[in-house]
Amino acid sequence: MKIAFVNDSSQQLGVQCISSLLKEKGHEVKLFMDPQLFDDEIISIKPLSRIFDYKKRIISELKAYNPDLIGISVVTDFYQWASTMAKLIKQELDVPIIFGGIHPTSVPERVIKNDSVDIVCVGEGEYPMLELANSMEKGAIDYSIKNLMFKKNGQIIKNEIRPLIEDLDSLPLPDKELYYSASPHFSQCYYIMASRGCLNSCSYCCHSYLREMYKNSSNYLRFRSVDNVIKELDAFVKINPKVMVRFHDDDLLAHSASWLDEFASKYSRKIKHPFACFIHPNTVSREKVDCLKRAGCHDVEIGVQSISEQTRKNILGRNVTQEKLISSIGILNDSGLRIITDNILGLPGQSTGEMLDLLKFYNNNRVMKVYCFGFRYYPKTAIIEQVRAHTGLTDADIENLEEGINAKAFIQGGDWWTREIKQLQTFFTFLLYLPKSFNNIIIRRKWYRFFPSIPYSIAVIFSNWLRIPYKYNWALHITISRYKNYLKKVF
Repeated sequence: MKIAFVNDSSQQLGVQCISSLLKEKGHEVKLFMDPQLFDDEIISIKPLSRIFDYKKRIISELKAYNPDLIGISVVTDFYQWASTMAKLIKQELDVPIIFGGIHPTSVPERVIKNDSVDIVCVGEGEYPMLELANSMEKGAIDYSIKNLMFKKNGQIIKNEIRPLIEDLDSLPLPDKELYYSASPHFSQCYYIMASRGCLNSCSYCCHSYLREMYKNSSNYLRFRSVDNVIKELDAFVKINPKVMVRFHDDDLLAHSASWLDEFASKYSRKIKHPFACFIHPNTVSREKVDCLKRAGCHDVEIGVQSISEQTRKNILGRNVTQEKLISSIGILNDSGLRIITDNILGLPGQSTGEMLDLLKFYNNNRVMKVYCFGFRYYPKTAIIEQVRAHTGLTDADIENLEEGINAKAFIQGGDWWTREIKQLQTFFTFLLYLPKSFNNIIIRRKWYRFFPSIPYSIAVIFSNWLRIPYKYNWALHITISRYKNYLKKVF
């Protein structure tokens, strides 16, 4: 059985896990990637994107491969891209198309109505995809597979959701070669997850919905063993001795202190690569941070989101006290780890004063990098109903959101985006390069109103180039490699 995955320009760890299991059971899998030149999550220049559109090449390559099943993993930001891609495929190939990923999981009833989609996968996709491929190989689709929704004879079949995979070590290691063979830019940084799930249910995040979907599961947050993680990385570092490692767990410090201690010992001895990870303020302790430092962590990305404790608690569902937030950043600074903070501008009801307080906080508490992203609504997240009555969010707005209409990556702006917010975002970009005393004058006299509202994606690229040493700037490596490789192909 031949399965094709059609991919946007980002790396999908879920697809790698699915591919690994499919190949282990004898199926053939290949990835076809759209580089999305000048129309990706960082750069959006529509006239250039039309010139460098790659979709027709993908269709031609798919026809040559002649798959039995085509899968597309979809996020809301790229749902319209995926729908267009599926429509073009259907015009040329009579092959079932399955959509999976967080967007179809959030709104499966809407996605299954898409004329170009035959099957929708809700939740974890490893075993549903394997069972689907096995049944198709035998000559007939099994329409009773859990986690899948089907179209059959004009009707929609919705099956129940299976329990979460408890033993993550039981899965084969992710199929990295699937991506590396499709494009060299994927190999510029090694993406890995040592867990699935999250301790938290922030109102703006998909976990607020997924936790509700799996409310009867005993363990929403599950961990891989240290040995399993090291086994995956060990195979990689032997052939990629200079590449940085990026842990994509929602919070690597959610692991126990004993897990982190064992990880620090084995990673520093066997892997020895610099790595970066995401963490949450509430799980920061000197003991756990020391483990990251001993392991060889280069930088941590920590979610601050808002400097207002009330906003964090009442709007974002983040029960982080001011005392804990400040102490966490202090512990990280004391450790010598480089700190990147995530923050959200344009939150429902957020005042200019709150954003200025955030500027003052970072002016006095210096870190390596401050990201300030625009607030975005995502389908079925708790914040939608929470603030709907106060923000004027209409049924039409929610329908457009679920259809991915006018969707854009949060790095490109927010749903509530004023000129003043754009100017403050520019100020945040340059804040850490200016003396504290001068920043205080800018804030007090409101000189930030004279800052240009430059596209944040450009500001991030420029700021990262200046602030993060090139050898550790994995995002820049990936972007340059992707454009270099595909522009060469086009020309």
